[in-house]
Amino acid sequence: MTLGDIFTSRNSIRCFLPKAVENEKLQHILEAGRLAPSACNKQPWTFLVINEPEAKKALCSCYSRSWFAEAPLYIVIIGHHNEAWSRPSGNSVDIDTSIATTQMMLQAHELGLSSTWVCAFDQDLCKKLFGMSEEMEPVSILAIGYADENRITQTDKKRKSLEEVVKYNQL
Repeated sequence: MTLGDIFTSRNSIRCFLPKAVENEKLQHILEAGRLAPSACNKQPWTFLVINEPEAKKALCSCYSRSWFAEAPLYIVIIGHHNEAWSRPSGNSVDIDTSIATTQMMLQAHELGLSSTWVCAFDQDLCKKLFGMSEEMEPVSILAIGYADENRITQTDKKRKSLEEVVKYNQL
């Protein structure tokens, strides 16, 4: 599968089979995140793997969508504000962790897994439940697993055309 194939075939999946993700695949996904570029190579992140029943139950209390509880594996992408590169308008935590999240999501797809990127969860509760310090921010969660192909409803993945999103030299 080429990178272009990955870009055009990946979708967010919200129905998973009750099948564990193999540790070898998990390690490849985590390695993709570890290798992500970051501002000044600061790598201001921790990837918290959630795959045991009690931890999964706790995480699901932070995002109460029924489909979310089906995933066999979650990775909470945590940004470290005290480690990130700073610029006048703030630091680069959101950008850096988003790059790492994207790389892990695309790696999962290449390995035959499906995922959904979640960022509308209760961050404060997540911090409390998993003992994060003040400078840590749970930026996003990847729900990962094998798609239940029998339950996927096909939706047309409408994308804007290049003409709609690209401008040359001026707006």
